[in-house]
Amino acid sequence: MTFTCPDIPDHEGFAAPVLPSGEPAPSASAFTKTFIGYQAVCSCGWSDRRRFPATPQGAGETEYRWWSRHAAPLVAAAPPGELVTKSNLLCERIVTLAAERPLAALTLLSQVESWQRILLDHAVAGARESGASWAQIGEAMGISKQSAHERFRAQVSS
Repeated sequence: MTFTCPDIPDHEGFAAPVLPSGEPAPSASAFTKTFIGYQAVCSCGWSDRRRFPATPQGAGETEYRWWSRHAAPLVAAAPPGELVTKSNLLCERIVTLAAERPLAALTLLSQVESWQRILLDHAVAGARESGASWAQIGEAMGISKQSAHERFRAQVSS
């Protein structure tokens, strides 16, 4: 049984059978008839420490653990797929516009930049208010925690 979420495409969780040696089976397809329980694992390499009985309820608990311990924080940090698609489309269209009508592209990009800065400040403030650390903010932006703090500390209290 595998668990997937479209907002985190590179993650596929499954209830890995725990072998008598105590190690989880390397994949869901590596099922063996002799196993002693289940452990939640993900295709990205994440695995839960907790092990569950070799019962249908144990398999269900592994799915819950994958969702609550691993997938939920990733989903919380992942932008909605529809917005990623629209953002990518906008980027492609602006590249085309810049090649065909560079002054029009500059006008549009100037407008985008003005509201992007305001939205970025609001998003950082919201992340801090919800308890995100500077390291988490920096990671989400692809910069260091120090860079995030230096860039936004004046706009965001604490």
